[in-house]
Amino acid sequence: MEPHRLLPRHLLLPAVAAAVVSFGIVALVGRQVAGERTAGRVDRAAFAVADAVFDRLPGVAGPLAWASRPVAMISVIVLMVLAALWARRPRVALLAVLGPVITAGLNSWVLKPVVDRTHDGYLAYPSGHTATLVSIFTVFTLVTAANAPPGRRLARTAATAAACLALIAVAVSAIVVLRFHYLTDAVGAFFWAIAGVVTVAAALDLLPGTHPRARLTPLRAYRA
Repeated sequence: MEPHRLLPRHLLLPAVAAAVVSFGIVALVGRQVAGERTAGRVDRAAFAVADAVFDRLPGVAGPLAWASRPVAMISVIVLMVLAALWARRPRVALLAVLGPVITAGLNSWVLKPVVDRTHDGYLAYPSGHTATLVSIFTVFTLVTAANAPPGRRLARTAATAAACLALIAVAVSAIVVLRFHYLTDAVGAFFWAIAGVVTVAAALDLLPGTHPRARLTPLRAYRA
């Protein structure tokens, strides 16, 4: 493992704060929708807005929703892994895989059954498609923030985050208008993915690293 941290010192406190807040929002929204079998007021309003927008864009929702399909997301993950390995950043490659996989796995096997919110008979909260998609974009943003030059760190991170948010908004809009999920399912998934990826990154930073002349202990690797 290379000694570079996924969460360097300048990112540690903001990342932990974002994860804590995100976990709280996931729990709060989950409590509000737990056990629901139909759309609430917010979700009915979201359906109406999405319908009004996409009625003017016939045939567009389907292709846009394709971004949240497994084939598309797996392809992006593979490209991220290859790029990270080419750059000799195995820790980033691990995050590109484990971030989405762990986030999606816990989402499907733990969160959904606990909340027990259904849509058309399927467990819906948080949205698994949205959680996986957002986790991929969270990895992009986190790696950008961790590796940008100090003088350009804020600008590059903001630009990456803005681009990712725009793409997520488009995909989620398509998911909602096609009635794959309620909007609140996507909101919960958004914050769950952020918290999940940050947690995975913090765990990977505890792995021991290598140095040109000596192995780093786990503590030294975390401080590198």
